[in-house]
Amino acid sequence: GLGTGGMVTKIQAAQFASRGGVTTLIASGKENDTLDRLMRGEGIGTRFDAAPAPIENKKRWLLLEKPHGVIHVDAGAARRLLHSGASLLPVGITEVEQDFERGAAIAVLDPAGTPIARGLSSYDSDAIRKLRGVKSAQIVEILGFSYGDAVIHRNNMVLLVS
Repeated sequence: GLGTGGMVTKIQAAQFASRGGVTTLIASGKENDTLDRLMRGEGIGTRFDAAPAPIENKKRWLLLEKPHGVIHVDAGAARRLLHSGASLLPVGITEVEQDFERGAAIAVLDPAGTPIARGLSSYDSDAIRKLRGVKSAQIVEILGFSYGDAVIHRNNMVLLVS
């Protein structure tokens, strides 16, 4: 009655946060002072320390994670991703394959169908279908909300070719 999801889900979320460089604690919420005790450094609950090199660990994880969807990009977007250190913006997206949720690992393919990157999606597949080919300034107008200008932020992406 105090939370949702099972313990396995909580552990998976904590491990995901750890790989991303965030120290996470799982503790009982049955006592009123649990958060205060954690903040004082008491050794209650289970601690998942942040990974020592979160960016590299995240990239390693992205390489191993099976993509839940595919995004095709135009030549300009592919060039900017590969050579300019850019994030993937909606304007460069030409096609979206499969259905996936926000935060899913997705593959990015160039116009020839070659996988060039993998990343964590800032939007779900339905939102990206609505946004493909449009400028980031139109995101709120189209969706009524925004999770940022990038469909995949550079910090959440690993390149597969150079």
